[in-house]
Amino acid sequence: MKIICFLVVYFAVGFYSIIFGQNSDSLPLNQYRVLASHNSYKNFPNQKVLRFLSKFKKQLGESNDPLQLDYGHLPLPEQFDQFGVRGIEIDINYDPNGGLYKKRKINMFIFGLRQKVRDKKMKEPGFKVLHIADVDYETNYLTFKDVLLELKSWSAKNPNHSPIFINIEAKGSQPGNESKILKKLGFKRAIPFSKQAYDELDKEIFSILSPDNIFKPIDLLGSAQNIRERLTQNGWPAKKECLGKFIFILEGNQDELYLSNELNRPMFVYGNPGEENTAFVIKNDPFGHEEEIQQITKTYIVRTRADAGTIESRKNDYTRFNSAWKSGAQIISTDYYKPDLRFSTYQVKF
Repeated sequence: MKIICFLVVYFAVGFYSIIFGQNSDSLPLNQYRVLASHNSYKNFPNQKVLRFLSKFKKQLGESNDPLQLDYGHLPLPEQFDQFGVRGIEIDINYDPNGGLYKKRKINMFIFGLRQKVRDKKMKEPGFKVLHIADVDYETNYLTFKDVLLELKSWSAKNPNHSPIFINIEAKGSQPGNESKILKKLGFKRAIPFSKQAYDELDKEIFSILSPDNIFKPIDLLGSAQNIRERLTQNGWPAKKECLGKFIFILEGNQDELYLSNELNRPMFVYGNPGEENTAFVIKNDPFGHEEEIQQITKTYIVRTRADAGTIESRKNDYTRFNSAWKSGAQIISTDYYKPDLRFSTYQVKF
């Protein structure tokens, strides 16, 4: 009897490993789901700033409610190691001469808060990491180089990690661009991204990360004429071919300037299905678009969001996440891989 029981268990476990475990890394990359964090660098805003902004809640309007800024994230290694996050989003601000974002002008209205950032990095040329200049500025990483160095260090300690999807949002507007009054008060205007800016961004990425650590558009292209041909004829490579790599996808200010026939650049660009070099599609609102996204995921990798602006957490509402999951989108972004118990137990995990 013991022998029979042993054989039953043995073959059951073996069958399970064949179906669910063995060679799982051999599946195409677009057949995996990835938990991602939104504005992954962001720290919780200063509560004094939120209280000050809340005084102008009516003037700002419902869509600009300051309470929607009240979220923050752990440093990237903790997101990766403790919560299984494998997708991140980084907002970058072009600062070619340095010093553009060294002050936080809203603090001149708030007693006890310093305007000037003491860290010398803010005076150096390069790309700065922050959400809203002069307003929502708290960050775990002041510069994009800081982010890249963190990624490089973590990857070296985990050389066979699953690929990390990095959503890069190029910021082309800040409060100083939107309001003449704020501009006069010294609120900074964003410098638009240009071809030169994107060339500098490529150089900054390659100055920290080796090309071998990045899965680039040209790596997906292979021998095909364009990415559309590659995906329709041969599909995505297996996940095992991308282990230990980072995959950058660009969106934001004048991202069309980054598009070119030269695919040996570090970043993909979000595009529309059917376009010649589209590999990634962004559909941030999945609600009501589940079937559309399901069709797109047959060929492309889709990024969507499970929540936004602290709304779902405050209501403990999983409606949007359920739509994101049903849609089949491969990258699901959230602010709540860890629940914020000030609001509720809302948490996105899988």
